[in-house]
Amino acid sequence: MDANWHIERLVPGGAGLARLDDGRIGFAPGALPGDRIRPTEIEAHRDYARAVSWELVESGPGRVKPACPVAAACGGCDWMGLSLAQQRRHKVDVLREALQRIGGIRQLPEPLRLISAGSDVGYRNRLKLHVDEDEHVGLYAGQTHDVVEIPGCLVSAPAINAALAAIRSAAAKRPGALDAFSEVEVRTAPLGPSVLLVFVPRDAEAPLAAEAAALVQDLGQTMATYVVGRDPGEAARTVTQRWKLPGGVALRVPPTAFVQTNWAVNLELVGSLVAGARARRARSFLELFAGAGNFALPLLAAGLEGIAVERSRAAMAAARAAAAEAGLKGRFEATDAVRFCRGVAARGEKFDLVVLDPPRTGARNVVASLGKLGARWVALCSCDPPTLARDVKALLESGYALEEVTAFDMFPHTHHVEALVWLSRRAQARSGGRSGGPPSGGGRGRRPRY
Repeated sequence: MDANWHIERLVPGGAGLARLDDGRIGFAPGALPGDRIRPTEIEAHRDYARAVSWELVESGPGRVKPACPVAAACGGCDWMGLSLAQQRRHKVDVLREALQRIGGIRQLPEPLRLISAGSDVGYRNRLKLHVDEDEHVGLYAGQTHDVVEIPGCLVSAPAINAALAAIRSAAAKRPGALDAFSEVEVRTAPLGPSVLLVFVPRDAEAPLAAEAAALVQDLGQTMATYVVGRDPGEAARTVTQRWKLPGGVALRVPPTAFVQTNWAVNLELVGSLVAGARARRARSFLELFAGAGNFALPLLAAGLEGIAVERSRAAMAAARAAAAEAGLKGRFEATDAVRFCRGVAARGEKFDLVVLDPPRTGARNVVASLGKLGARWVALCSCDPPTLARDVKALLESGYALEEVTAFDMFPHTHHVEALVWLSRRAQARSGGRSGGPPSGGGRGRRPRY
């Protein structure tokens, strides 16, 4: 086994990659390109090895001193030791590599752009805090579920850090009360309640203890609060937060619905999608995994007709209310995406554009049924390059061609990268003929190895 590893590059998931003398690949979480490290604990496998712990022997050229005092212990910002310019370059490289290796795409549209906006600190509008059984509140340490008590979060909005301090102060006055919860998510927004605390009970079935309920009530005197699974539907509606979207519409987000973490970059992402739809002269759309309408509402405001589909009834109710407030007409269906796709295909409904914004696990089951819809374009948004590449490959094999790939730096100082991919239906597929081979720029070519 090599005594020292030389880190060549970063891979999806954020780890550094080294080529070992015995032909295997070595992965070292936290190691950066150009670093020379000495593993102190190795998890060995047949084809690869993982450095569970390691010592830095020599720093790579992009390594910098992290601005956050707890960056070494906290697992939140795993790339904070890399300069911002290098972070962005490597995010594009990771996205490109995933599309080529997993997606089987021989030639990508170039250049692959990465769009950023706003500050690289204080950008988070929500932060999920974990609570351990000793009532420590903080974030998980890297590669573990051990809670690190953070003094504050450099990349979170000031209001979130103030809320964290308030939670600790209130919990200190009621020992044992915070143990009833496994998580507390802090959300801040420009409209509606400026700060919202979303409590997740440790035991979803057990009644909430009196002290825990009193803790929530204490904090509720200065901030909006919501206990998942405990508050009635009316309470969920009264603590709905709002963010302004392109087109003069406000996104309404109930406590348990998804909202993007970085609003400045989200506006760039939404603007890019709407501009792409306009440039392609799309007139109708179907959005799957629509959340509370982050894409659907601006598309409606841009003059398209469309349907938004999301499993969460609360999110769809919020999107419906936001559309009504803005005088927009659209359909908002609270149902399973796969089931809905099968239904519209059976009824012969057609759309110019299908928009997908799935969770990190991707849209494998939905993508398999998109070919029957025959939409001219697909816009696929993802925060995980490997699952994005897998879904793009399935779309290429079902008759689409890759048109455009854009990356967005939604999560500075982390390995995560958002991407928006545009695909178009090939002419032969639209006419019902056989494709006659792999799509331009894609196909089943041999996957390059690490």
